[in-house]
Order: sequence, then structure tokens, then C-alpha cells
Amino acid sequence: MNNSPFGIVTILLFWFLPSILVGFAGLNRRGGFWRAFLISIFLSPFIGILLTVFGGQRNPKGCNHCDNKYNEVEYCGICGKNEKGFLKDI
Repeated sequence: MNNSPFGIVTILLFWFLPSILVGFAGLNRRGGFWRAFLISIFLSPFIGILLTVFGGQRNPKGCNHCDNKYNEVEYCGICGKNEKGFLKDI
């Protein structure tokens, strides 16, 4: 097997550096930096970013009106209200 510098640079540019970026994307997610980084290294950066983004936030803000503690968006998915109690305009 030929260990050329071009092969090492290619691995660094297209696998390792994107995996580090996925790790930083996971800082405020449930798994954190290391989980996102290791998933990216072992599976792929593409799969790592998908699992990181869809994994949920570390501290979701929840809903004050219906006690949905997993709410991560502005308007609650259960009752449809925001923090001030206003309903979403349809």
C-alpha cells in the first residue's frame, strides 16, 4: 500500500476536519462534542451531523402551559402556545 502525502491530506480534509466540525455542532446537543465527534469518525461526518441535529437539544426550554418538557421550538407542538401564551397564527 502506498502511503502518499496526498492520501493523508485527503483523509484529513474530507473525514477528520468535518468530524471536528460535527463535534462542535454537538456542543449544545444531548450527546455533546465527543459523542458527535466519535460517531462522525466511526460512521461518517454526514451520518454524524444527521444524528447530531436530530438528536435534540441538551436543555430544551419546555412549555409553561401544558408541561411539555421536551419542547425545543418557539411554539409548543402540543398546545400551540409560545412562552407568552400566544397561539401560533395559521
